[in-house]
Amino acid sequence: MSEADGGGVAGEHRAPAREYRAVGEYRAVGEYKAAREYKEVLAGITAAVAALRERDRVRAAGLSRELVSLEDDMLRAGERAGLTRLGVELHWEAALEALWTESWMKLRPRPHPDPRADSADLAALDAEVEQRSAELQEAVRRRRFGFPRR
Repeated sequence: MSEADGGGVAGEHRAPAREYRAVGEYRAVGEYKAAREYKEVLAGITAAVAALRERDRVRAAGLSRELVSLEDDMLRAGERAGLTRLGVELHWEAALEALWTESWMKLRPRPHPDPRADSADLAALDAEVEQRSAELQEAVRRRRFGFPRR
């Protein structure tokens, strides 16, 4: 290699080639490559951020729809719980009224709901309350009037 083609003496370190700019400054040719690579990396990051924003926007819209659905479910569950409480209270009052004449029985306040009860079985539990209430009413009717069970 000769010095004319940028070779120089073996082992000698040379400064990178420089370009003359219009404002009178010199800039290394390698600096343009670094700026171009920086811009490429920055463009990739910008694209990734845009993709994440779009994904988040889609996810937020889905979560918003799910929230509306969950709010509807919660409203229905609250209404169902209120109806169940009302039904249990009415059955309890009917039981107390039916047993009022049974002076030997100690009537206690209505028990509190069982927090361990599975809310998925609410229909079955409501049916059981209804059945037990009907059995109590039938037993009281037979005892009071001496009617045999049909």
